Amino acid sequence: MVNDGNNDYYIDYEKMARHRKINPKKVVIMIIMILVLFLFIWIVKNLLGLIFKTQEYKAQVLAVQELEKVENERKKEEERLRQLRIPKLTQEGKDNISKIYSSETKRAFLTFDDGPSSVTPTILDTLKQENIKASFFVLGSRVEALPETVKRIYEEGHYIANHGYSHSYSAIYSSPQAVLDEFNQCNEAVKKCNRCTRI
Repeated sequence: MVNDGNNDYYIDYEKMARHRKINPKKVVIMIIMILVLFLFIWIVKNLLGLIFKTQEYKAQVLAVQELEKVENERKKEEERLRQLRIPKLTQEGKDNISKIYSSETKRAFLTFDDGPSSVTPTILDTLKQENIKASFFVLGSRVEALPETVKRIYEEGHYIANHGYSHSYSAIYSSPQAVLDEFNQCNEAVKKCNRCTRI
């Protein structure tokens, strides 16, 4: 709108027409600038997304590595505890084993399995009268039932050996771990019974 001096306003169409002329160079430059701006925004957005995804991936990798480390430590501890439960053959035991078949004197080894039982005191009386030592392969469940008899076996100088805990073959031989558990359970029963160390 143009003021003609008399405070009357009118529209100068000629001036508008001059301003309306479209400069093709300017249009092309504007389009290119808009495209460059959109391209820049798209690149920045994707770079930021990539940075966030990379950081998220690194965090996930670190979390997985930490879980693996914890799991490895747990497995090492389980193996350490398993190794502790496995009986170790002492040098004395190795020496005794090496002499079993190489003695020049004739010997017989007297052993009793699956006890103690109600007849064990009678057996112990007979062994004492004859001054004979024997090996008693005890069951942990029977040790718990007759702890005084086991204590007597030990105190009279007989050898106490491990014959498992339950003698339930289906349970014992269900896995290698079950065999080891039976062995350890019997050992614990004997230890609780009289705190002897000859098993």
